[in-house]
Amino acid sequence: MNNNQLLELLQTMTLEEKFGQLTQITGELYVGKVDSEMVETGPEYASHVLGDGTLYTIGSVIGASSAKFTNLIQSEYLKRSRLKIPLLFMHDAIHGYKTIFPIPLGLSCTWDEEVLETVAAVTASELRATGIHVNFSPMVDLVRDPRWGRVMESFGEDHLLSGNLGRAMIKGYQKIQEGRISEAGVAACLKHFAAYGAGIGGKDYNTVDMSLREFFDFYGKPYEIALKERPKFVMSSFNTFNGTPVTASKHMMKDVLRDRYGFDELVISDWGAVAELQKHRVAENGREAAELAMNAGIDIEMVSTLYLEHFETIVAQQPALLEDINAAVMKVLQLKNELGLFENPYTNEEAEPAILMNADFLAAAEDAARRSCVLLKNDNDLLPLRGEHRHIVLVGPFAGTKELLGNWACKGSFDDVVTLADGLKQADASLAVDVYETLADCPADVLKRSDYIIAAIGEHWGLSGEGHSSVKLELEESQRQLVKAIKATGKPYACVCFSGRPLALQDIADDMPALLWCWYPGTRAGAAVASLLTGQATPSGKLTMSFPRYSAQTPIYYNEYSSGRPANASSYSSRYQDCEIGPLFPFGHGLTYAGATYSDFAISSTDITADQPVSVSYTIDNPSDYAYSEIAILYIEDAVSRSVRPMREMKAYQVVQVPARGSVRVTMSVTLEDLKYLDAELQRTVERGAFRIYVNDTAQPVFTITY
Repeated sequence: MNNNQLLELLQTMTLEEKFGQLTQITGELYVGKVDSEMVETGPEYASHVLGDGTLYTIGSVIGASSAKFTNLIQSEYLKRSRLKIPLLFMHDAIHGYKTIFPIPLGLSCTWDEEVLETVAAVTASELRATGIHVNFSPMVDLVRDPRWGRVMESFGEDHLLSGNLGRAMIKGYQKIQEGRISEAGVAACLKHFAAYGAGIGGKDYNTVDMSLREFFDFYGKPYEIALKERPKFVMSSFNTFNGTPVTASKHMMKDVLRDRYGFDELVISDWGAVAELQKHRVAENGREAAELAMNAGIDIEMVSTLYLEHFETIVAQQPALLEDINAAVMKVLQLKNELGLFENPYTNEEAEPAILMNADFLAAAEDAARRSCVLLKNDNDLLPLRGEHRHIVLVGPFAGTKELLGNWACKGSFDDVVTLADGLKQADASLAVDVYETLADCPADVLKRSDYIIAAIGEHWGLSGEGHSSVKLELEESQRQLVKAIKATGKPYACVCFSGRPLALQDIADDMPALLWCWYPGTRAGAAVASLLTGQATPSGKLTMSFPRYSAQTPIYYNEYSSGRPANASSYSSRYQDCEIGPLFPFGHGLTYAGATYSDFAISSTDITADQPVSVSYTIDNPSDYAYSEIAILYIEDAVSRSVRPMREMKAYQVVQVPARGSVRVTMSVTLEDLKYLDAELQRTVERGAFRIYVNDTAQPVFTITY
């Protein structure tokens, strides 16, 4: 259809049909609760709202999956729809649909936008093969508090990295060709706008309270960056910001998202968030809640039906809203047209099996999983396994489990997961691997003849994700005792840890001589981790989120503001009296087996101007037999400024392919724009003076430049 035909269609629609297009419900209302492929996730809908007439005006469905059932729902809907406007199907495929990749926090530790784009492209292909058109991803909420359960969906604590990785995923999902989403692409939904990851105390759905300077310079930046890739949707967040629930905030949704950030596509509420305005107590009843959301610019109401219930009254009282309503409906129609749904609203059921979990997708999942792992410790080079390590005892709650997908695993199945035990056996057939859940289960003779122990420990996947915030980030006591018992054997050993968030390890860190952090790696978990343990590849990931020493040290992050009393040995400084200064493992930390060195630093100029950026270059030498991806990071420090600035700010990073027994020259640029910040009046400014440049974890600046 062309745009004129869509306009004609819009003009034929009743007001009820328009609001139907702006309502999303679950699919069982059309076909019943018929199969496990149907995910009934919505509330009980009032029959007087969704009668036979209204039910067939609805614009989109959430929770349905598989080609069979999206086709069935579409068919049942179109049979009784007056205007035959096809349904949009939407889903939450956060780190894969059927082929499951590492959790997003793990993916971020690759720092590689190409990897994230590939993950999204694979996910989009699987989604589209099952008849799904919109994916509620990526989530770019900046997170500094690992107590928050949804940290596993985030890209960590840095705004620049979070925005860039989110942008890469949008590109991979939408696969824009000639200005349109491709046939194997889906519409991306950027979420959650705004500042959802900054809930007070790390509690999910909690109030967010911060200055506008903090928002625009840090928490808002990931959205601003990712929106440049033009996602088709933005999802509003559950939280309150500046005293108003975001779902009801004209300021956030119109002044900031629309006007300041330039977003002109569709805004959808989060799950039931319009109805929840009553629980926030900013709306006395459903009509007021719907009215607030409409006026704020929420185009589509997700799984509540207050728009449909109250539209006549609201529009009668506010006829000016019709202009916004018509614009929103037109965007829905244009998206359906862009996706080709008017010509063919169905998907090819016969093609689905060959697409899901095909060999190329599984290879991409294994590569992403391998590169997401972070080697946090490796005292005395205990990893990788050496030639004399042939008899391995693999012990712990994660030794033989298939539950390595992590939360939000969509249609992933534990049955498809490669366990760590199987991964080790497949990686090296000469290894004898004995697997036990506890050390007490291991027979004495087996333990005696073993020459290496691997402790597979961590936090169960169900303890992170939406609604799973925690005050305690320490390992379970039984696992701490397991590590101590392994140490007491006197045998060489390493720890492999799985989790959905950073954990607090101060009390056990000294008992972990080698520690490989694997997050939740996905379908190919065991194969990827085993390739690192056996030395077929080197870990290359770096942390995107700081690890606290103790739970009570959170929130903790690398770019904290300078203090008048910086942390030092004195009690009268910015520190805890009963805890060492700084995180246990900082942002940007990650070891490799390669032992690469940085040398021959050079700078184009020590003076920077608006017309003349500064280029910093250096050589990375790799003396090992591993070709791998080195993550190079550049930070700045503003020596003196009128407003307090962070102690360090990342301004550039590169993922550099370093050949085995070779070297590579790296060049990174700093522009005058990189030195700017928001002052107290929210004006972007830069002051004359000195700026120090650091590379990776250098304690001293490599250069000082002057503006």
